[in-house]
Amino acid sequence: MSPWELLFLVFILLPSVPAYVVGRRLGVRNPGIAFIPLFGATIVILWSINRSGWMSLLSIIPLVSLIFGIWLVCVVPSEHGRNVWWRLPFLIPLVQWAAFFVYAFTLEDRRRVSPELSRW
Repeated sequence: MSPWELLFLVFILLPSVPAYVVGRRLGVRNPGIAFIPLFGATIVILWSINRSGWMSLLSIIPLVSLIFGIWLVCVVPSEHGRNVWWRLPFLIPLVQWAAFFVYAFTLEDRRRVSPELSRW
């Protein structure tokens, strides 16, 4: 495996997994969008809090991206019904990677189940 493949796997594909899990557990219509490089994970997270995926384009503007990232860290946990302490690990570099996985896999499953399927 070349270093470029490893770089793609770690920095682009790896954050997509917890974003996909969050999307699935919260009933986002197309959580597979999370696997689109660079913007997919952000789009799914924005959809999970009922915001437009177009807001992910704010992350390419130099200073605006910093403010946008801090805004996401502050808004997402409260919109998902989590307490405010979830903001802290997302603000610490490198810890945020592990925190994103823990956050996603401990999130309550809120998918809508149709009444016909709930009887089974």
